[in-house]
This record gives sequence, C-alpha cells and structure tokens, in this order.
Amino acid sequence: PLCEHPVTGGEIYNLKLYDYLGSRYKRVKNITWPTKVHHTKLQFFLNSLEQNLSSLKLLWMIKEKTIIIEDISSSSDLFIFNLITKYAKRLMGKEIRVIPMVHHVYAPLLDIGLKRSLKLQEERIFLNSADGIIVNSEFTANSVKSLIDHPIDMVVAYPGLNVSAKAMIAEDVEHIKDDDAMHLLFVGYITSRKGVDTLIDSMSVLVIDYGIDNLILDLVGDTTRDPDFFREITERCETTGIKGKIRIHGRVSSDELEKLYAMADIFVFPSLWEGFGMVLIEAMYNRLPIVATNAGAIPFLVKDGENGILVPVKDSEKLAESIKKLIESPELRRSYGETNYQLAIQFSWDRSFSNIESFLDKSFDA
Repeated sequence: PLCEHPVTGGEIYNLKLYDYLGSRYKRVKNITWPTKVHHTKLQFFLNSLEQNLSSLKLLWMIKEKTIIIEDISSSSDLFIFNLITKYAKRLMGKEIRVIPMVHHVYAPLLDIGLKRSLKLQEERIFLNSADGIIVNSEFTANSVKSLIDHPIDMVVAYPGLNVSAKAMIAEDVEHIKDDDAMHLLFVGYITSRKGVDTLIDSMSVLVIDYGIDNLILDLVGDTTRDPDFFREITERCETTGIKGKIRIHGRVSSDELEKLYAMADIFVFPSLWEGFGMVLIEAMYNRLPIVATNAGAIPFLVKDGENGILVPVKDSEKLAESIKKLIESPELRRSYGETNYQLAIQFSWDRSFSNIESFLDKSFDA
C-alpha cells in the first residue's frame, strides 16, 4: 500500500519511487489489496493462497512490456504468484519482468522455530523467481545474497534525503524551543522491533538512577501496529514514575516532525534490526548526534566514536550511559552533529532512482 502521509522509511521510499516512475514511464499503476485477518496458521495459508491465485489474472491482462515491482513485505501474498509467473510468461510469450524491492528481509526478525523456517522458504521462493532485485543498502544486498540460489542482477539504491527545507540552524531553534530541557527524539513504529521498551527503561535509568531531571523524550510514530506492546510501554512509564518525561506524538505532519527535529538535542534509535534506517539520515541532516544499536545496517551509517555512539541491542544500561555521555558533552554533540550533516547531504533520491530506472530498462536486454 502507498501511504498518503508516509512516516517510516519504507513508506516514504515506496511513495517517492512510485511518483518518480510515474514521471518516467508510459503507465504506472499501484495494485493494493486489503489484508485479511487470520487467527490460525490454516487461515493464514488459505488467505495467502487465495491472494496468490487471484493475482494471476494480472498475467492475462498484460499486453505490453511490463515490469512488476513488489515490496518484499508482501512476499506471503506473492511467492506462489512469482513462481508461476516465472514459467507462465514463457508459455504465454509475454514480456514480463518481476522485480522484488527489499527494504529488509523478514525471516531473521522471527524467533527461531517453524514460523521462521516457513518465512525463510517463502522469501527464498519469492526472491529466486525474480528477474532482478532492488535493495536499499549494501547490508540488505548481503542479506538477499544469502537467500538466492543463483546469480540475479541487483541494484543498490540508497534512500535520499527526506527533508522539505534546509535544516534549522541554532538561531531558528531558539524560537521553537520553549523550555530548558534536554530533548531526546525517537522516530519510528512504536513496536518491540524498534526497541522502544529498551528506550523507556533507559529513560528510567537516566531520570531515577542518574538524577537527570531536565529530560524529555519525544516518541514519534504509529502506535497502532502493536496495540498490546503500546499498552505495555505506557503502563511501564507509569509504574517507573517517568510518565511526565515522555511525550507520545503518534503520527505527525511533516511540519510538526521538522519542529521536533529542531527541538531535539540527541536522536536515539535502539532498533533491533534495520535494512537501512532512513530516519537516521533525517536526524543527521538536522545536525543531531545519534545513539543507536549496532544492529542490521545501522553501523553502515553510524560509526561508533565518529558521528555517534553504538550500543548492544536490548541493553538499557549501556543506552542510558551513552545518552548521559552526550548530555554531559556539548562539544561532542556539536562535533557528531556536524559530521552527520556532511554525510546526510550526499544522499539523493534522483541519483538513486535514476539508477533504478536504468536497471529496469536493462532488465529487458538480459
């Protein structure tokens, strides 16, 4: 699905790519279907099978050279479709290319067991049936290579810089900041995968154990993805006595997000896994020092001791300790922030998407 008001990196990437391709190709269409609720593994399988088979009608409708770009998040709905398309297009003599787009693979996010094994096989079929693959980072490319059984052409197209105006300078921030507090900022889904529970625990350490009272944490992101988890962390804020230090904003407008970036002193991102981490680039552009986890693709962007501090996943003590280090060192915050800004301005949507365009055009020459 294409979100009208995208917040996460994947949502922003998909919408911007759709708009770019719409300006470059004869006809671009977004195909979305509603997600069906399933309460058992059998229901999940039947729903997935139904969607795979119903998608096959697309093959009969195609009359011209056509590229089908698929987000890997829909792999459960498309892995059978991809496998059948691989052979059916030859029998029908149709010029079709199936190009998955991978922000990150999902199998490693699941607990080891049957569900993870099934997801792994599903993603293998989904990717191995492809005519080419789009990935958003070198880290994601390496993850994909571990799943494919034969050489498949791949293009690495990094996200661009998702800002509408020049990052605010110190003089502008003074007009926005209405207190003397030290502001921490997190942007992303309010889910366990993003490490928000670890962040809440680290706030407790900072406020109660370290006695840092002038501290505010702004949490920005969709709170509906995991209602049980969201309820759990709100209860945790109350039981630990730091509820007044945490402001939960949910989804916000781009203007409001820019203001929150401008007010922030430190960007904190304790995610358990990232295929890229576009919000890190946003934070960098706003000259923010970063404390993040050494997980997934994050170390490709945040170099420990150079432009931020990296900590192990699920380690609230280390996270709090690193945040405290930046709170106590204005010079370190400034140094990391300037380094981050110089890195962020190198990212370009047009450059990345023009690489995708060339890759798609060449797919018919293979």
